[in-house]
Amino acid sequence: MDTRKRRERDRERMRRRILDAARQLFVREGFDNVSLRRIASRIEYSPAALYRYFRNKREILSALREEGFAGFVERQDRGRERFPDPVERLRAGAREYIRFALEEPDNYHLMFSTTCDQVDLDGEWAASSIRSFRLFRDTVAECVATGRFGGLDVNALVFALWGQLHGLVHLIATGQVAALNDGEDLDDLVGRIIEFGLRPVPGDNEFPKNA
Repeated sequence: MDTRKRRERDRERMRRRILDAARQLFVREGFDNVSLRRIASRIEYSPAALYRYFRNKREILSALREEGFAGFVERQDRGRERFPDPVERLRAGAREYIRFALEEPDNYHLMFSTTCDQVDLDGEWAASSIRSFRLFRDTVAECVATGRFGGLDVNALVFALWGQLHGLVHLIATGQVAALNDGEDLDDLVGRIIEFGLRPVPGDNEFPKNA
C-alpha cells in the first residue's frame, strides 16, 4: 500500500472513531452538554487535532445525521422498487420507519430528536435528509392522486402521518405500548394502528378552515 492510500485509510479510521464516540456522547449526555474536548478525551486524542476532521461539533452532529439518513434512504429506495403501488409502499414504509427506529435507536435519536438549529440543513450534510423527506412526500402525493385520501392537503397529510409514526415509535420505545396493551401481539397491534392512519377518506374532504 502506497503512502497516500495509507494516509487516506488512517484518516478515515480516525474520522470513524470521532463519529462513533460523538454519537454515544450526544445520545447519552445531550448535544449541548458535550464539548469537542469531551469527544477528544473519549478517544484519547488532542482537542486541537479534531479540527483536522471537523470544524466544530455542529458539523460532527450534521455528519452523523447524514449517515443515518443515508441508511434510511436505502430502505426507502428498496421500498420503491418492491411496491410500485403507492398505498402499499406507504404501508410498508410505515413499518420500515418503526423497524429502523427500534433497530438503530441512536441514529434515530440524532436524526429526529435534535433541533434544526443544532445542525446544517443545506449542502452536503443535508442531502440524504432532504431526499428522505421528498421520497415520503412523493409517496403521500401519489396516494392522494389515487383518491385514497379524498381531497386532503398533501403537506398537512405528510406531517399528520409522520407525527403519528413518530409518536408511535416513542410509545413503543419507552415500553408504554407493551405495558398497556393487555398482552396483545405488538406486531399485530402496530399493523392495525398503521391501517387506521391509512384508512381511505371518501369524497372531496378538506380540513376545517378557521371561521
